[in-house]
Amino acid sequence: MNPVEVGATSGTAHPELSAAAWQSASAFALPNEVRVDGVPIRYGVSGSGERDLLLVHGYRAHHMWWYRLLPTLEARWRVIRLDLSGHGDSGHRDRYDVDAWIAELLAVLDAAGSAQALLVGHSMGGRISTVAAAEHPDRFGGLVLLDSMLRPAGSISLRAGTLPPTRQIVYPSRDAATARFRLRPPQPQTPADVIRPVAEYSVCPATNADGWTWKFDQRGIPPIDNDRVVAGLTRMPVPLWFVRAGHSLVVTDEVAAYARTALPAASTFITLPEAHHHFVLDADDDCVRLLEDLHGDLAASVRPHGRTAL
Repeated sequence: MNPVEVGATSGTAHPELSAAAWQSASAFALPNEVRVDGVPIRYGVSGSGERDLLLVHGYRAHHMWWYRLLPTLEARWRVIRLDLSGHGDSGHRDRYDVDAWIAELLAVLDAAGSAQALLVGHSMGGRISTVAAAEHPDRFGGLVLLDSMLRPAGSISLRAGTLPPTRQIVYPSRDAATARFRLRPPQPQTPADVIRPVAEYSVCPATNADGWTWKFDQRGIPPIDNDRVVAGLTRMPVPLWFVRAGHSLVVTDEVAAYARTALPAASTFITLPEAHHHFVLDADDDCVRLLEDLHGDLAASVRPHGRTAL
């Protein structure tokens, strides 16, 4: 299963989602850029904490998935966030794979002057983060996986190859595009005022036609190499926290049962019983309480900003 977190459907438009009532998308743009293999990667740094935290979004998502948690995080951490290539305002590639995305994480850390960070990934971002933390333990003090799918080795085939020519779903106006925004997989209606900034940032003018389209690469983004994820888990050298949404359509009971056996013995497994897959958006109170409860343990896994290893 490859969950789609953002997409266009033929559903009924939300009348509340009027562009006139929204802020300009430029208000949400990440201010900094670093090039990785010639592709521009947008990132931002905020917060006054003495330790660094790197946020990695999921499939067809972008950094705005975290916006409701930022005030809490910024009070205790120096928060680094990015749009992965193929997502948000970052550039697109002819090929995507976990190594390219990990190179982007490391390049953003370098550009932000971060020697070590707590790595937090949602959904596909957690799968990328698992491989990154396993293969670059010097850069990450701890790993937090938020409702990330885990499957046994050999159970998911890896789709590869060059992407097809550019294609875009084009809508006649910004209003029409943003009105088609939906969370994938589906979950109970998230309030319109919560969705607005995320939907606003998700669209842009179409390149080869009049109208508006999605920012994510619509040619298709392949799944993460599952065997690399499993291999990373088996040798994970940093502390790991796995947070599951109780009503998730991604981390089902079956996936959760496997995760309990696959995670390193010292890992922490947590369930938010009433949450759905996109709980970083619509269950921010639960997330805030969880982060506050875990803060001491999370912070203990990461060196203060600028301090070198002993």
